[in-house]
Amino acid sequence: MKEAKIIGMTLAKAASDETVYQKEYDLIILDEASMAYVPQVAFAAALSKHIIVCGDFKQLPPIASARDSLVKLWLKEDIFHRAGVAQSVEEGELHPHLFLLKEQRRMHPEISAFTNRVVYNNFVGDHESVLTSRDSIRSAEPFANQAAALVDTSFSGEYCMTERTSHSRMNPWQLLLSFQLIHESYVGGARSIGYVAPYRAQANLMEKLLDDLYSQERQTADIIAATVHRFQGSERDVMIFDTVDSYPQNRAGMLLTGRESERLINVAITRTKGKFVHVCDTSFVNKHVYRSKTLRQLVDHQIQNGQMVARKDIGKWVKFQHPRLQWMHARKLDNLLADIDSSKQEIIVAVPDFKNLSEEWKLILMKRDPEVKLTIISGNRNPEIFTDYFICMPVSFSFIIIDGHVVWLGLPVESNNRVQPPFVAARLDSPIIAEEILSQFKKMNNLKERPNFRVFLFFYSINIP
Repeated sequence: MKEAKIIGMTLAKAASDETVYQKEYDLIILDEASMAYVPQVAFAAALSKHIIVCGDFKQLPPIASARDSLVKLWLKEDIFHRAGVAQSVEEGELHPHLFLLKEQRRMHPEISAFTNRVVYNNFVGDHESVLTSRDSIRSAEPFANQAAALVDTSFSGEYCMTERTSHSRMNPWQLLLSFQLIHESYVGGARSIGYVAPYRAQANLMEKLLDDLYSQERQTADIIAATVHRFQGSERDVMIFDTVDSYPQNRAGMLLTGRESERLINVAITRTKGKFVHVCDTSFVNKHVYRSKTLRQLVDHQIQNGQMVARKDIGKWVKFQHPRLQWMHARKLDNLLADIDSSKQEIIVAVPDFKNLSEEWKLILMKRDPEVKLTIISGNRNPEIFTDYFICMPVSFSFIIIDGHVVWLGLPVESNNRVQPPFVAARLDSPIIAEEILSQFKKMNNLKERPNFRVFLFFYSINIP
């Protein structure tokens, strides 16, 4: 029997290693080919008598940023699309050069039910092992004995904002809910947890929150927050998919509705072994996303299969309050009053409608220590409340920041937009997130319309460098 010589290397190394060119190979196996550029595949094929190309063309394509037509033709499409394989499958036929692996062995069937049917057109089924092998993950918190859940954030407020430098989107309310899901998973025993968002700004914000609140836990667990591209080719026991998009945006982002959105959402789901949690504003999706889009189909599928967790159920599924993140009824103000009483330097309050603030809140703000500065951010004034600094700037959601580290979301309730009972507030002790929220107002100095003098006083008062 002829002795076999097997070499394994990346395409990048193969292109630069002279030893690769010294002989012709009998067979080259190219894996993860959906993210390989077509010229790279051609290069690999030129080195061998035979080539086997392995990959999933329903996952993310190669990355190329240039807009030239040749780049689009040769660098933005994978080999499966260029060779016509993907088109055959879309038409309900199997290409003669395609060998299809018809069973998936990663996801619990409750998770794969959507992708098997919608993304893979019923060509893929489940191996019998996944029903039992993922049961221990499925049975753990959060949502014990559920492998898939949809945490609905409808009518919690208008928290989706655009990062002023990158124009990427972020959503602080869904960020905190997602962190709570990570915490529930970790306390429930999970040590392999992924948080995925379509927007880099949101993923980066979660990374900062994890570094601040979960640095010790991450030493003993694999907990990663990233955009979808980083997760391709990997897997996690628990995956939390935060779609971010919500009001006051007037349309869903192209990442969730554009040409490649099916592949992005497919990767977010199929990285999961035993528990997939989708954090989403379903009211926004139902209004702004067509039924033909994968995101809308995912929401509809989860609702029809009884996987939705309503806003009112937060008191049931939050079982493990983190010492630095607490959830409570927004009408119970004892903890907020304690924070205001103990404040030493400053209280910053952002409200969409400061003019119509209730009498209760007027009293709360006016009873603070006279040495504590009060800054208001709003689109209108209230002459009945004296403020040290006022920023005339429209905001879509209410928040309170005390002494640069305590962040309250969901208060004052009556000044928040698009909120329905039960009213929920979140208290976060994180100077990093407080700074990130305030930095969005600091960056307005870079806009063409210069702010008024009071804004500069405001930035000086909170000591932002």
